This record gives sequence, structure tokens and C-alpha cells, in this order.
Amino acid sequence: MKLYHTIDEKIHQICQIIAKVNRSLVPKQEDDSHTNLYFESTEKRIYGRWFQQNDKNYILALNLADFSFLLLADTKEIVKQFHIEGKTLIEIEEDIEKSFNTLQFSTEGLMKKLHFEISSYTFIDSIWEKPEIIELNTWVEYRSIANETCVLLLGIAQAKSEVRIWPHHFDTGIYFKAKKGLGIGFGLAMQDDMANDSYFYISAYPENYNIQYNNLPIKGNWKWEINENWKGAILPLKELDGKSYKEKINQLSDFITTTYNWIIKQ
Repeated sequence: MKLYHTIDEKIHQICQIIAKVNRSLVPKQEDDSHTNLYFESTEKRIYGRWFQQNDKNYILALNLADFSFLLLADTKEIVKQFHIEGKTLIEIEEDIEKSFNTLQFSTEGLMKKLHFEISSYTFIDSIWEKPEIIELNTWVEYRSIANETCVLLLGIAQAKSEVRIWPHHFDTGIYFKAKKGLGIGFGLAMQDDMANDSYFYISAYPENYNIQYNNLPIKGNWKWEINENWKGAILPLKELDGKSYKEKINQLSDFITTTYNWIIKQ
């Protein structure tokens, strides 16, 4: 899974630019959701959110097909394309800020530091290169599966939520109320110390009571992680590696139904 982890970190870093634009130009939300993103698997684009400038609507997207940023109008017309390859992160940010200024967009504080910090990646000051196709295809597949399984769980729960990528931890995820007093989080997380891998997760957030994690259902190649900081079940990507798309979906479907059906009975 090294290829996936490598490209995941690079896309995480470059997408902070979209988060900055969202932060500066999208109407602020208390839960910070105005900064988050969406991966669209058909066009292979990572979108920010729509913002309005000069009585027109625009959105900034990362186009994975040619690894460039696109400023799009609400007709999906490309207003401006920003090439990434051969530039440093600072140069890319300067290009966008300059073009936004030319378009008479509000640019005050556009590229200032975000209100959260991400990992200090070793490539932060490097010149950006277009990722290899095999890297991108691996990332696209797993993030597409994340989108699909988020929708799958929402269907099982008959709940509503946005499937979004949060720029801080960069998980594709959903959160919804499963029943009165019980929230559920599900998604695909980046590699971290808990799993030493990227992983699908499901976690319960009870209000005013504690769940007793006894008699846990154990089935398949996923596991429960119960510790002081987090409680839930995870399925590491290494357990899906080498399987077909359909097999991955089937395995995740079993993971979701088994864990969710146990959680909502608590």
C-alpha cells in the first residue's frame, strides 16, 4: 500500500490550497464544513465549495487527470487553469492569488495559514511533479470505494449526510444521527499510528451515556479498537489489497452491516 500512502500525502498537501480558498471565500459554518472537499470519481476532480464573487458563482477544483487546479464557473466553464507541475507550493499559491486579484476577487488573507496544522511532509518545499498513473489510479479506486460505501451506510441507516473530505485529517467521511442520542461516524482515514495503514472506520458517539464494548461481533479481517481516545472498528486497506473492486465492496458491506447493526442496539 506504499503507493497509496505516498499519493495520499501529496494530494492531502496540495488540497490545502482549496481549503484556503474555501476558508476565505465560502460563507463560514460553525462546524468548519465550509472548508471541506468532495472527490468526484467520474471527472476525477476534487472540488471545494461554491463561492460568490462579483455576483457570479465559482468553485476551485483539483483536476487529477492532468494534475492542475481549475477555477470553474457555475456553467462548469473553465475560467482559469493553474498548472502545478514544475512549481513549488508557494509559487502555485502565488499564481492563484495573482489571478484571483486580476479577476477582482477578494484576496485579503487568501493564502494565509489555516487554523489547523497537518503533518510536515518531507516534500513540502520540493518542486511538484505529476504523479504516476498507477499512483493516481490506486487513490481514485479507494476514494471511489469510500464514496460508495458512505452512501451504502446512509441507505442502510436511512439517514442524511454529506460525503465530504475534511482537509485537516483528509478522511472521506460521513456523520449522522442513527437514533436519538447516538451519532455515527464512518469513512476512510489516512495512515496513522493506530493502524499503521489507511483504514475504513466506524465509530459511535453516544450522548449522555457510555457504550459497553462487550460481546463484540468479530467477523472477517477487521478489528475493534477500544482505547482512551477512540472507540470503534477498523478495516485496514492491506486487508483489501489485491482484491477486485467488487470483492472490496462486498467485504466492506459485511464490515458495515455487522458493526452498524451491533452499534445501534447499544
